[in-house]
This record gives sequence, C-alpha cells and structure tokens, in this order.
Amino acid sequence: MVPVHARSNPIRVTIACLLGLAVVLGPASVAAASKAKSRASDCQKLRKRSKDVAPSRSLVTVVRGNDETGRISACVLPRGKVRTLTSWDDGLLRDWASVVDTAGTWVLVDDGHGDQYGGVSRSLTRIDVRRGKRLRLSGYGCQLVPGQPGCPDGTNYGDVGIAPSGAGAYELTDFVSGVTTLQAFNAAGTFTKLADGAVDALRVTSMQIRWTQAGIGHTAALP
Repeated sequence: MVPVHARSNPIRVTIACLLGLAVVLGPASVAAASKAKSRASDCQKLRKRSKDVAPSRSLVTVVRGNDETGRISACVLPRGKVRTLTSWDDGLLRDWASVVDTAGTWVLVDDGHGDQYGGVSRSLTRIDVRRGKRLRLSGYGCQLVPGQPGCPDGTNYGDVGIAPSGAGAYELTDFVSGVTTLQAFNAAGTFTKLADGAVDALRVTSMQIRWTQAGIGHTAALP
C-alpha cells in the first residue's frame, strides 16, 4: 500500500507543468516579438541599399537606373510606404527626370520628354511623400513645328526653393503672356505672387523667402 504522503496530486502536477512551460516559452516569445519589431522595413532597406539624395533624417529619396530606364523613389522613415515619384523607360534617351530639391518630407521633381516627331514636354511637381499628394507647379507640352521657337502655351520655371513645411517659392514664366513672376506657395497648394520680373537669386529658409532683383534684396514670410 502506497503511503498517503507519497501519492501524486494530478492538479498540482498539471499546474507545475504549465508553470514550467510558461517559463520556457516566455523568453522565446519575447525574443520572437523583439525580432519581428527590429525587422527592417521596406523604407529602411531602400536607404541601406541605395544612395539617399535627401539630407533630411526622416526622408529617403533615391534615383535608380540610367539614361534609358529608371525611377525616383521616396519614403518617410521608419516605416513609410515606398512611393515611385516618377519613372522613365526609353531606349532612345528621350525621357528624363531629376530631383530638383527636397525638404522635410517633400520632394520637387522635374520630368521631361522629347520625341522624334517634335513633341516636347516638361513639368515641375511638388510631392508630399508622407501622403502621396502632388501639386503641379509648372508644365508645358506641345508638338513643335518648323520655325516655332517653343511651346505656344504652358509655363516653365527658373529658380526654386522649398522649406520643410512644404511651402516655397519659384520663378515662373508664362508662355502665352511672356511674363515672368516670382510666385510663393504654401503647404495647402495656394499660390501668391511676390514680384514681377525675373530674379537674380532666390533662397528659401524655414521662415523666409529671400530674393534679389536688380541688385536689391527682398524678403517675405513663408505663406
């Protein structure tokens, strides 16, 4: 006969086993969660694998490809969506694009195209990388004909600058009127004319727009 004090208690054995299992699985679960949390995002991988042309710590902007085919991509660290800002694919080297400026989580992109039939186009676009919203700042497109110096309508840009807030300023020429002005824009996409005529120099800071015309300096608050 087995002594009473030596008998096993099923309930106690079950509890002991469960506690032991929890102790064993606890650190493993924590390690797995930590590993999942530390796994690099697509945005972090983009920055690691490609040359980042944006000076901002939070914005990643890369240009990949060559003269024939490529794309400009951007994202906001640490885990923002990787967005294709523009792309080109033309073996005849007629399409092109470039990053004009970056600030905060905003990118200014210049796109251009030309073809063997006289077609030509160019546009300047401000892109909010965090939200994917676009604001066209200037653009033209037409079919050139013999004796025609340029497109009969549309707009083109000169000096341009942007602040981390998304506001900025740029020199804009209207082909119809032939008039050049200095325009400011805010984060919401509202435009304000600052001055008539071309500028000699333009600089946009986090607080101000500074420009020079005919040797005279001017300043205006960012809109």
